[in-house]
Parts: sequence; C-alpha cells; structure tokens
Amino acid sequence: MDDTVGRLRSLFPPRQLDVVIGSLLGDARLECRSKGIRSGATARFRVHHGDKQKEYVFWKYRILRSLVSQPPRSSSWVNKKRNLSEISWYFHTRSSEKFGILHNVFYRNGVKILPKEIFPIFTDRMLAMWFMDDGSNNFHKLTLSTHSLPLIDQHRIGEFFKERYGICPTIVKDRTQWKLAIGKNDMVSFLSIIEPFVPHCMSYKVKSPRNDLSAFGLQLNAAERVMR
Repeated sequence: MDDTVGRLRSLFPPRQLDVVIGSLLGDARLECRSKGIRSGATARFRVHHGDKQKEYVFWKYRILRSLVSQPPRSSSWVNKKRNLSEISWYFHTRSSEKFGILHNVFYRNGVKILPKEIFPIFTDRMLAMWFMDDGSNNFHKLTLSTHSLPLIDQHRIGEFFKERYGICPTIVKDRTQWKLAIGKNDMVSFLSIIEPFVPHCMSYKVKSPRNDLSAFGLQLNAAERVMR
C-alpha cells in the first residue's frame, strides 16, 4: 500500500489532486480508455453536474484546466421521472496513464469503491469537495450521500472522521439504504474545516437559514483566495 500511496501523492499538484480525489468520492467518475495490455492503462476524469451547479463545474474546470482540452459544455436531456427537460454541464480531462492509475485504485470490476489508500493522503480540501458534491445541509444536521457504499466502509469513514477531526458521524437509514449524518454538536466543527475551500457559488451548502454565516464562523470569500 505504501507504494500506491506514494504514487497517488505524485500524480498531480496538490490542489488538483484534492479536487480529483474529493470529486471521485462524490459525483465524478473515471472512464477507462484502455486496459493497458501493451502499455499502461489510461482513463479520463469526468465532471458532470446539473444546471444549478453550472458555476461549480466551471470552478472545477479552472483548477483542472491544464489537464483538459475543451471547456465545459451543456447537455439537454429528458428526466422521465419528473417529465421535465433538464440541462446539465460537464467536462472531461484528456486520457492519461496517471488517471489510469487512479482508475485501478478507485474501481473494482467496473464499480467505484472507497479505496483504503486515500486515507493517508486525505486533506481538508478533499473533504470540502466531497461535501460539495454529495453533502446536504438541512440546518439541523449534515448528511453525506454514502448510499452506494457497504456498511463496513461507512463505519470506516466514521472512525476516520473521529480520529482525524474529532467528529462522530452516525449511520442513518434512508429508505432501504444507509448514509452518514453529522449532528448539531459537530456541525460547527465540520463546517469550519471545509469553509476555506467552499467557493461562493456553493455557499448554499453551508449557510444557515437566515443567511447568517457568522454563526459558523464562515468567511466564504477566503475560499476564492485559497483556490487561486
């Protein structure tokens, strides 16, 4: 595992690596482009969000621009469940062996997993990316949409949060599945960790009902300075 951890650290500059891994924990995906029979496996990284997150897509693009050939584009599709026409925004990187290495770490039999190799290199910015992609805030508790992960992995995340941050999430049932929840006692701590990395376009993920961010000690403009 140590060799894999070292390789992961060296793949991209820290800010880009944080955005890529944090997004992979959330909504992003890696698309395998070659199996590596004659040379190293290659893959590309894809970001895809709804129209509400358009500025978020462009924000990610600006950070990853050196890895991308074309700027974000829109896509129109019909949401059959809601019988509505939807617009989403996406971009993908160029294919490379570096993303192929990540694909081998994050996927098993074509299914995205929670790789143990990310814990030694996990950063606060990765946490922020993960929450912006997959988190929600109902102002009484925070949740992470970890439904796709087996319970054993959700327990691993909970233990990691407790050890690294002193935050104790609980696993709550959501219909027939499970997800992680962070209650009132830990909300302030959690939000104070991620707030330096949250851009203005995603401030709705962390603001209070009265839009009074001072209650959480949040100064969202700091995120723009950090990510420049």
